Amino acid sequence: MPQWYSELREKLADKQKSSFLILLGLCGVCLLLLPNLLPEKSPQPRAEPQDAGFSAETYREQLEKRLTDLLEDLDGVGHVQVMITCSCSAEQVYAEAVKSAQSDRNIQQETEYIITRSGGNESALIEKTRYPAVQGAAILCTGGGHAAVQERVSRAAAALLGISPARIFVGQSSET
Repeated sequence: MPQWYSELREKLADKQKSSFLILLGLCGVCLLLLPNLLPEKSPQPRAEPQDAGFSAETYREQLEKRLTDLLEDLDGVGHVQVMITCSCSAEQVYAEAVKSAQSDRNIQQETEYIITRSGGNESALIEKTRYPAVQGAAILCTGGGHAAVQERVSRAAAALLGISPARIFVGQSSET
């Protein structure tokens, strides 16, 4: 045993030991009761501003337009047509309030959606909207017959859409 441990043990006489153990026990009881003494905070989710006209179709169209505008500025690309496919529609996540009750052996939790009232109507509070995941893209451009242009267009689209270049087709458009 280390020397400091032996010295500490010697210093604690019978009275000191019992006082120390009582103090330690009281601290333990306080730690166990502390969660019950503190006021319970209910989570207040932050509502993000919602676009009333938001849809997966609108989101996809905006992506296509922005990608088209950017690609047309690349050297040698020319006129661009873009088609993007998405995995699913947009998903809305509703704000929830979690209430918990604790007994000796059990912890019970109850989850409820936060309801807002406006003009006599009730609706669940939307916490956030998840955009659909991009699955792939087809890009046709007048310069798409050149390998260097295909590479630049594919790399730019992959970076902007967050997908692998293998999920992007770049070809030459018949429009001039």
